[in-house]
Amino acid sequence: MSIDVIPLPGVTFGAEVSGLDLRRTSDGDWEAVERAFHTYGVLIFHAQRLDREQHIAFARRFGRIERQSDQTMSADLVGKPVVLNISNVDENGELITHRDHPQTRYLGGNEGWHSDSSFKPASAKASVLMALETPGKGGQTGYADMRAAFDALDESEQRYLRGLTAYHSLEYSQTAVGAVDGKAAAVPSDMAGAWHRLVRVHPATGRPSLFIGRHACQIRELGVAEGQRLLGRLLEEACRPPRVYYHAWRPGDVVVWDNRCMLHRATEWDLNERRVLRHVRVAGDSRRPAPVPVEGAVQ
Repeated sequence: MSIDVIPLPGVTFGAEVSGLDLRRTSDGDWEAVERAFHTYGVLIFHAQRLDREQHIAFARRFGRIERQSDQTMSADLVGKPVVLNISNVDENGELITHRDHPQTRYLGGNEGWHSDSSFKPASAKASVLMALETPGKGGQTGYADMRAAFDALDESEQRYLRGLTAYHSLEYSQTAVGAVDGKAAAVPSDMAGAWHRLVRVHPATGRPSLFIGRHACQIRELGVAEGQRLLGRLLEEACRPPRVYYHAWRPGDVVVWDNRCMLHRATEWDLNERRVLRHVRVAGDSRRPAPVPVEGAVQ
């Protein structure tokens, strides 16, 4: 059966891929998947039957699996691969039905647009998410195209943003929205995090994109309040049609996205229903990304 890649209608990115069993991908299959991944940024596969090890094996096609840092909800996860369930079911299989439980409260922070591990010096390359159990309604995952968001800006703003650097902090973003206890620092860079260029060039495609999201909380070249206003405006304007898509999960769905140029967010569902998604995260390149050339600058 041949692989078919069908672009999502009405949006600037994303495609559904059919004709492929992710448990067994040949080198030729992988080449087609990788081309589509770079072109569309988000790939959707339906009716897959991956167990945990098969899920990890497919994710490894994109690169090495990321390891948990000390910025995690559970100290016993530090140093382990980022392979985890995102769910309202606890470790004993019990349903969590209230949002003030530490697990659902922590995961509630994910309802803001973000890029996985942008708060680390080497932000994530890709994420591979599979639906195991889904609610009757709600619980979609949103995706937003930061390549198209950059393209939509006028040339003068593109030029200005190329010269800026943003600080990304999970510790700050989680405390700021009340997902964990504590108080957000007046200067976000006083909390754990990492600096990244606000505009980055994709290493495979050469396309520039905005690198923003809820973890981006300070701009080095601006005052804290001014930088946060700019980041807020950019995020609001970027995550609008036709640059957004919300995926309604069905059991067996697998979605892969490129964290280097896409943002994503969770949405609410009735916590009286089980929702279990298994997440595997692919580590990014630890080398410093190439800067975006500024037109007219001396190289």
